[in-house]
Amino acid sequence: MPRQRSSRTKTAAQQRRPASPPEHLEPGEEGLADDTGLDGVRITGDLVAQPGDRSITDARLSASRWSAGRVTGRHFRRLRCVDVVVDNCDLSGVITEDSTLRRVEFHECRMSGIVLAGARMEDVLFSRCKLDMANLRMLDGLRVEFLDSDLREADFHAARLAATGIHDSDLSSADFSRATPRHLRLHGSHLHELKGASALGDVVIGPDQLMDMSMALFNDSGITVDEQR
Repeated sequence: MPRQRSSRTKTAAQQRRPASPPEHLEPGEEGLADDTGLDGVRITGDLVAQPGDRSITDARLSASRWSAGRVTGRHFRRLRCVDVVVDNCDLSGVITEDSTLRRVEFHECRMSGIVLAGARMEDVLFSRCKLDMANLRMLDGLRVEFLDSDLREADFHAARLAATGIHDSDLSSADFSRATPRHLRLHGSHLHELKGASALGDVVIGPDQLMDMSMALFNDSGITVDEQR
């Protein structure tokens, strides 16, 4: 059974560092394209330079803000983002490959079915985002935080989650099979029909989550309840 702790106190090493783009940014006149980098800009609307291009390779975005945009279904290879804030954007069905996010914040974004498999994330925040059916398999995360987000049926298979918090979110039917958490906290989140609960050996939950977690551990054990002998 997981250990129960009532405190949410974090050490300095566990505190997520916020994204810190400059307060005053120049409007971005060009979008992301292959082998390009955007730094210190404010982008509203289209993020990609050529709307018809479905795949973008080796693009970099740093010290910038992006708002009210839509990049559904695009494929990003080796995307690098540092000190970026993303507000109210639609990234549903986006596929990332070999990508790195450091000090990035997503606020009120639609990200249904997004593929972040194998991504490296450090100090990343998802706040009030829709991440149902997100593919987070083999995610390598350090100080990643999900707040008030929809993570129903999200796939965390074999994800490494260090100093990560998933708070006040919906984890119904999410899959943590073979995940390797370290200081993972799930306070306030719905854990109904959680899968792979037996992998969550270093997790902190609240007393109100005990029943759902117990049922998830019971179901994961393979025990069958049957009145017939």
